[in-house]
Amino acid sequence: MPLFLKTDCPPDMPDNLLSLTNQAIERLQAKLLDHVVIRDAPKGLYAPALAQCFIQAHLRRMLMFVEGGYAEFRAGRPLMTEMATRAIYENIAVFCDYSTKLQALCEAGDYAGLSDLTNKYTFAARFPPLLESGGSNSKATQILNQIDKMDKRVETYREAYEHLSDIVHPNGLGAVIYFGKHDDKVMTFHPQGAMPERAMQALTTAATLLLTVYSELDAMEKSLDALTESSELG
Repeated sequence: MPLFLKTDCPPDMPDNLLSLTNQAIERLQAKLLDHVVIRDAPKGLYAPALAQCFIQAHLRRMLMFVEGGYAEFRAGRPLMTEMATRAIYENIAVFCDYSTKLQALCEAGDYAGLSDLTNKYTFAARFPPLLESGGSNSKATQILNQIDKMDKRVETYREAYEHLSDIVHPNGLGAVIYFGKHDDKVMTFHPQGAMPERAMQALTTAATLLLTVYSELDAMEKSLDALTESSELG
């Protein structure tokens, strides 16, 4: 059954885009694996398997935010949906950044580089105690740098992200303005937010970006298959 229904989406969302979005979600769900076999072989043949581990974890993360954001909206907690939507923007930016670098390394046949890249992205952190144990190479890339890379690919990507950030932080847009409306005399507060439908509109917009994720996933799988094949032949 499709996750998003027509009644959930902005009135101006084309039917074909809604259909493609639901298809992308279903196709990503179909890509989930219960386990990945990591083979330790000459020439770094384990590197593609490590990359698959990274991919599997992040597919689950993105799908959980999409499904969780939808569930929270249905439960009457649209602000939680806004938080999930912001996380989707971040996760897609990281995933696509990794994909671009992975494809370049695969094309160059750089097994060691692929292994180093995947280790860095897999164990990336910004929490000081984790950095102390993982070393400076494990420091996560500033997310805004990755958001800006996506902004070059998808118009208004950063603008949408910044808007969501202002909502999920305890700023005016995410508190008094989010929950209250006034008529110059009385401020009336709404338990689900003054405009709860906005949260679902933002989530469906973010969900359409999973079409990009599916495209990147397909490109990564082809690159990894080619790398593995060249290693086995060599």
